[in-house]
Amino acid sequence: MEGLFAVSILTLLWGLIFGVLVSAPMGPTGILVIQRTLNKGWIPGLFTGLGAVLSDLFYAAISTFAVSLVVGWIDTNLTILYFIAGILIAGYGVYLWRSNPASALNSKETNNTKLPLEVRTISKFPGWSVMKFFFSGFGLTVSNPTIVFYFLTLFSRVGFIFVAAEKHWGFYLLFFLSIMAGAVAWWLLITWLINKVRNHFKLKTLKVINRSIAIIMFVIAIWGFGNGIYMVFNS
Repeated sequence: MEGLFAVSILTLLWGLIFGVLVSAPMGPTGILVIQRTLNKGWIPGLFTGLGAVLSDLFYAAISTFAVSLVVGWIDTNLTILYFIAGILIAGYGVYLWRSNPASALNSKETNNTKLPLEVRTISKFPGWSVMKFFFSGFGLTVSNPTIVFYFLTLFSRVGFIFVAAEKHWGFYLLFFLSIMAGAVAWWLLITWLINKVRNHFKLKTLKVINRSIAIIMFVIAIWGFGNGIYMVFNS
């Protein structure tokens, strides 16, 4: 019972972390969410992000199915997997560190220039039109299937969840709900903050967000390498 409880807590925590890590990098969807929050207000930006969450869950399901097919290999090659996952996660961290999401807005002075705001007031719109923001966020994110590889990279770090889920399917449900909760929490937080500072928001902030996520990826990669080394010396 204690073992199941420990795995449940770890599944919950990793799901929340992955939900944030998948949503936080400032790619096309993140840029769109920020633009809509600045130009139209909190609700349009939030529902754009929530649409992205639905797409993330769709690709998470595909990735989970792919990982579940090789769960036996994961269980017997966990040490190797720690090293492979560490390399892949560190590589993505380097990509995020070097990326400049502000360039998508075609600004020549990304560090000191405020975002070009065409409309600074919150637009009034009928309730039904909120769904257009939701589905546009979903459409933009689902059009990028490479996110599957991102999920596979992250999932390779938590093979124990899939091993446990082979015996208790509830771990899959807990993992998905945790990923969704982490992603929703991120968009709630980021759109609320941006809406609060909309008149003072600068493009440099986008780069700071990506580099902060890159640091987290480096920490996870180092942790993976450490676990791999520990298992080698204790095998």
